Amino acid sequence: MCLRNQKKSSRSILVRKVEEFLSQGRNKFYLREIVEEAHVSLIDAENFFLPLLKEHEVKGFLEVRCPTCEAELGTYKRYPEIPEELFCEFCETEFPRSSEYVEIVLEVVGKFFRATKDFSTFNSKKTHKNGNEQIIERCY
Repeated sequence: MCLRNQKKSSRSILVRKVEEFLSQGRNKFYLREIVEEAHVSLIDAENFFLPLLKEHEVKGFLEVRCPTCEAELGTYKRYPEIPEELFCEFCETEFPRSSEYVEIVLEVVGKFFRATKDFSTFNSKKTHKNGNEQIIERCY
């Protein structure tokens, strides 16, 4: 399959997965979760969601999780809002702010997934960063 068809296929898969979540009453989901369930690459998911974030069709949040017990320790709009030193009250672990302990939460707020699908208006960039850095960077 050529790269262009693969990108179209990934977009279609992601749209169907988000629509499935919405049909279950879930307008919020983890980026990691949709990548795993849709069986697409993180890069394909980033290329799909970044334009939607810019168009305010989707909101992004950063959820901090304890590296020891995985408890949710807070949700932030931007990475610099996360304290440099964190403390988990559940397991009493202290740890530094790190993108390793951040889950990206996406929330559907626009009409893109409820209207006619026109993927051509949501073209993706061709540059990539490692892991979740590009989406976390969007939250700066």
